Amino acid sequence: MKLVFDADLRRYNSFAVAARAACLAEIGDVRELERAVSLAESRNMPLLPLGEGSNVLFVGDFPGMALLMRNRGIEFDQDRCEVRVAAGENWHELVRACLAKGLHGIENLALIPGSAGAAPVQNIGAYGVELERFFLELECFDCASGTLRTWSRAQCGFAYRASALQQVRQQPRIVCSMRLRLEREAAPVLHYPALAEEFDGSTEVTPQQLFDAVCRIRRSKLPDPALLGNAGSFFKNPVLSLAAFDELRQRFASPPGFPVEGGVKLPAGWLLDQCGFRGHVHGGAAVHDRHAVVLVNKNRASGRELLDLARKMQARTLAEFGIALEPEVRIIGAEQP
Repeated sequence: MKLVFDADLRRYNSFAVAARAACLAEIGDVRELERAVSLAESRNMPLLPLGEGSNVLFVGDFPGMALLMRNRGIEFDQDRCEVRVAAGENWHELVRACLAKGLHGIENLALIPGSAGAAPVQNIGAYGVELERFFLELECFDCASGTLRTWSRAQCGFAYRASALQQVRQQPRIVCSMRLRLEREAAPVLHYPALAEEFDGSTEVTPQQLFDAVCRIRRSKLPDPALLGNAGSFFKNPVLSLAAFDELRQRFASPPGFPVEGGVKLPAGWLLDQCGFRGHVHGGAAVHDRHAVVLVNKNRASGRELLDLARKMQARTLAEFGIALEPEVRIIGAEQP
């Protein structure tokens, strides 16, 4: 186990904002995790699972121990079409490895930044597919009881970009590994507009072609965090009732919407475009010029500048449309906007 006290977190968050943690622990296995949790408890330090820091915004320093799961390992069961992956593996590399093994279904989730262990916490999704569809179970370490537990899909309580693992606790549950069941026979999901346009309505699409297309589309729309600090989509896409969506169609000729359970999902980026936020600058923070739902660290922005910009965007959207945007990014050090 590697421990760093008074740790600089700038390179451990994809926004690349300045922040510090009282302690940073890099964890290689469950025994090291047990030791780290015991040390934090002895010093009364709260715990923060950080993964690859691709879905977090630090608005201030963290007064406890940030945990980086660095355990590795991918195990395939070809007969059952199953894969078990350690939390510290990179998610995109897992998608690539499954494709190489002829196990399909998660190609739509290619190039989503972050670790495999973070994927079920947020129930990651993109281009018409969510992790929940392929999820079997995970192992997590309950820091409160000091025990390793297995959670089923039902126990995870998956919802849109959410799960029961997101509960804010001083002693959280840390994902150690996850098991998925994939598909041997490819059945590409192509109904999402960007993919339908990419393939011009064709259904004869191979998993490799789908994987390549998703990577190409994401790279065309989303900035690389290594070059421009960001956390991908900052806000969740809101779900409107059918009545509310009909009211919106009276104002706009063809607002984009996708039928979902409970109503119609509306792209948050479209709402923010209507409010004129694309390319908007606030101090060192900015809205990306190609995708209005992406906030970027344009010029050494502080976490506070990024948060203030997010709150400004929420306030304008609420005033213009009566729609409250909810952050997808976890905000550390301040109440969520």
